[in-house]
Amino acid sequence: MGKIKPTRVVTPRIVQPGEGGARTWLWFLFLLALTALSWQVFEFGRQRAGFDTGRWNQRESALQQRIEELEEERDVLRASAARFERAGQIDRAAADGVQSEVKALQDERAELKREVALLQSLVSGGEKKLILGDFSLASLGGLNYRFEVTLSKRTDDQATVSGQVNVEVSGESGGERQILDLGELSGGKRSNIGIRFKSFQKLKADLLLPEGFQPSSLKVTVNPDGQKFKSFEQVYDWKVEDT
Repeated sequence: MGKIKPTRVVTPRIVQPGEGGARTWLWFLFLLALTALSWQVFEFGRQRAGFDTGRWNQRESALQQRIEELEEERDVLRASAARFERAGQIDRAAADGVQSEVKALQDERAELKREVALLQSLVSGGEKKLILGDFSLASLGGLNYRFEVTLSKRTDDQATVSGQVNVEVSGESGGERQILDLGELSGGKRSNIGIRFKSFQKLKADLLLPEGFQPSSLKVTVNPDGQKFKSFEQVYDWKVEDT
């Protein structure tokens, strides 16, 4: 017969009521103690590092106060900037007004000079019966200009006036005085302006100034044919009208 192995009998463990609850409370107390210990360690480390809650609060309060002061200064500076901007606008408006007045006075002066020239021509005697009026000088862009002037007679004589008109522009070039005639100013296209009229004639010509030339005046010389009307000349300031 074979040998029979002994069988181990395991007796089940009987759990007493209340034993699991005591272990839970032990864990709870352990975690509570660990939390308290951690907090103490944190406070200890903060104190060793020199951290002071009161000083930190004071510094934060001081920084907040400084921020408020800077914001107030910013608002004051913005208000000052707005006042300066308004003052600048007023000054610019005043400057524009002065420039407009100066231009009006210059135009009035030019008109008075034309009227004086006309009156002088009317009272200068019987020989000088041709007159120039309504002079204008306009820019065509760059160094190109156009001048216009009206030639008329102050008599009731219906005889035809003929002849020619010469034009010269005086100025400076390279620091030296220079006078250019119509041939030089027109590129050789014309040397004078022919005239033929009974009452009046509108004279005009396009002028091209050389580079570096600074014009100062324009002279118109009227040379009528025959002896009935005497030759004369009129000088105008070089003043370009605004377009």
